[in-house]
Amino acid sequence: MAMPTDTTGACQTNTILKEFKEFDDTKAGVKGLVDSGIGKIPEFFIQPQELLPKSSEVAPPSLQVPIIDLEAIHKDADSYKQIVQELKQASESWGFFQLVNHNLPKDLLDEVIKGIKEFNEGNKDVKEKLYSRDIKKKVSFASNLSIYQMSAANWRDTLNCLFDDSLDPTEIPLVCRDAFMKYREGLLPVAETLYELLSVALGLPSDHIRGMNCAKTQIFVAHYYPPCPEPQLTLGTSTHTDPSFVTFLLQGSLGGLQILHDDHWVDVTPIPGALVVNIGDLLQLASNDKFKSIKHRVLANTRGPRISLATFLVPAFDKKKPFGPIKELLSDKNTPLYKEVLATDYLKSYVSKGLNSSALSYFKL
Repeated sequence: MAMPTDTTGACQTNTILKEFKEFDDTKAGVKGLVDSGIGKIPEFFIQPQELLPKSSEVAPPSLQVPIIDLEAIHKDADSYKQIVQELKQASESWGFFQLVNHNLPKDLLDEVIKGIKEFNEGNKDVKEKLYSRDIKKKVSFASNLSIYQMSAANWRDTLNCLFDDSLDPTEIPLVCRDAFMKYREGLLPVAETLYELLSVALGLPSDHIRGMNCAKTQIFVAHYYPPCPEPQLTLGTSTHTDPSFVTFLLQGSLGGLQILHDDHWVDVTPIPGALVVNIGDLLQLASNDKFKSIKHRVLANTRGPRISLATFLVPAFDKKKPFGPIKELLSDKNTPLYKEVLATDYLKSYVSKGLNSSALSYFKL
C-alpha cells in the first residue's frame, strides 16, 4: 500500500530518462500503454532481478494474516479483552490484519472501488488536467510520482487526495467524489475505535493514541493496476513499509498484495467487505518496536485491473511537536530505541531513502 513517494534508486542512462519523459508527457499513465495494445512492457518497468518475486520465498496459501472481528466489541468485558488480545498479537507478530464487522457498509466499499475504476477508465481530459508531480497539490493524478528518481517504474496509476482542513471537495473528480467523502466519514470512527484498542493493547489509557492527534490528516492513495503483458518482469508496487501511524486498505476482488512474514511472502487474500490494516513506521517508532511495520508489495498480473484505496493516517503536517517512543512505555528495562522526530522530517527521510530500505533505521539511537 505505497505512499505517493515511491523512490527506488537512481535512473542509470539518458535513454531511460528519455523514455521516462516520453511516457510521462503522454499523461495517460500505464492505462494508456495498455490501451495502445503493447505486447511487451517498456524497459523502464523492468525490475532488477534481485527484487523480483521468487517462488521459493512464497508461503503456502494456508498461511493467512489474522482476522480481527469487531462484531462482539460491545458485547461484554470478556469479548472486549479477547479482541484486544488478538489485535495485540497481530500487531506484534504480523503488523497486518484484516478487519471485519467494522460497520462500513459493503455497498459503500463497492462504490469506492467502482468510482476509482470509472475515473481511470473514463474521460481522459479529466485525468490529464489532474496529472501533476507537485506534492503540494491536494488532489492529483500521476503514474509513479517519483519516476525520475526510480531505477524501475511500478505497473500502476494513482489518484491522490490529501484530506486536511483546507481541502476543497470539489477538487476531487466527480465520478468518485461522493463515495470518497462518505467513505472518509465512515472510516474516521473506525480509526478511533482501532486507536482505542491499540492503546489498550499497549497497556495505555484507551484515549492515549487518539490524544496524540495522529489521524489528523488522511491521505487517500487510489491505485489502478492494469493487466500486465509481462508480470514476471515488473511489480505493481515495490517492496516498502508505510510512513504512517496506521494504514487502512480497501482492495477489490483481485489479489496481489503480499506481506513479508518470517522471511516468506504471504498473500493477503481479499475478503468481501474487509479492510486490510497495517501498522506504519510512526507507530512502530511510538511503540518502541512493540508493534511492527512490515514490508509489503503488490505483484503485477495478467488479469486486471486490480483496484485499491490506501488511507494513510498521519499527523497534521504543520505539527511542530516531535514524536518519539511513548514515555509511558519506557523503563529501565525498556529504554528508548529511537530519537524524537517531526512527522514531516520522517516523511522527507522516507522519500530520500526509497522504498526498498526502511527510514526507521536512520532514527535509531
